[in-house]
Amino acid sequence: IATGLQAQNRLSYGFKAGLNYNTFSGPLDEPESFDRSTGFHIGIIFKKPLTDIFGLKGEFVYTQRGGEYNYNGPSSFLIQRETSPILISGTRNMTYNVSNNYLDFPLIVYGKFGRFEFNTGFNISLLVGSVAAGQLKFTGTNPVVNEFSMNLDYRFIGDEAREASQFSPQEIRISNENVSIPSQVGAYYEYDKKDGNQYRFLDFSYLAGLNFYLNDGLYLGLRGNFGLVDVTRSQMDRTYTTFENNVPVLRNDKDKQISYQLSLGFSF
Repeated sequence: IATGLQAQNRLSYGFKAGLNYNTFSGPLDEPESFDRSTGFHIGIIFKKPLTDIFGLKGEFVYTQRGGEYNYNGPSSFLIQRETSPILISGTRNMTYNVSNNYLDFPLIVYGKFGRFEFNTGFNISLLVGSVAAGQLKFTGTNPVVNEFSMNLDYRFIGDEAREASQFSPQEIRISNENVSIPSQVGAYYEYDKKDGNQYRFLDFSYLAGLNFYLNDGLYLGLRGNFGLVDVTRSQMDRTYTTFENNVPVLRNDKDKQISYQLSLGFSF
């Protein structure tokens, strides 16, 4: 009995690391789709047994979430200029991979039955980095513009409105005029002004998972994190289908993050 009480009073520590398989979930326009992306996580674990079976865990984890965004269909594209911008209607083919980097603070209730440990709880996440990379191709029909492409180098926290790289500009022909455009653009290039960042600083999720212990300390873990709130801000969450007065049309929908984690961990 004394040994059991000592085990229950003992606060143990551990660490874990592994891969994330991520995507977004939310309403989409017809030309849009989400695909999975991969990331990693690494963190430390604090474990407090309450009985021989049940207990509490807290974690401090750096993790990468996000997903791949695709758009292929009718759209408009705004070319920024020092004078007046040019709005082109046509077809947009765009893909970029979002990587949102968080500090996670999961609060977990666990139950351990033999080699199997079941986990459930909630997770609080603080956004510390938000980037994306990809490519855009656009063909104009009004006015007629031959296909051009741009590299997408998004820094959702640091980029400003109209921001683009000044290196290696390219020229396209619009209405019998040669127009210089960037080869690489930032996250808010088509915006006239920026009202905060696209992704929220705070995210909340529900989690559930299973650990299988290979011995007393080493385990393999599988966990799902299911977002509970909209991770995008309606002030900057745009649709790619239309503009109004050369301004992207915003939308107020809910985009949630879903992440599955495969971990290798050790508990002391």
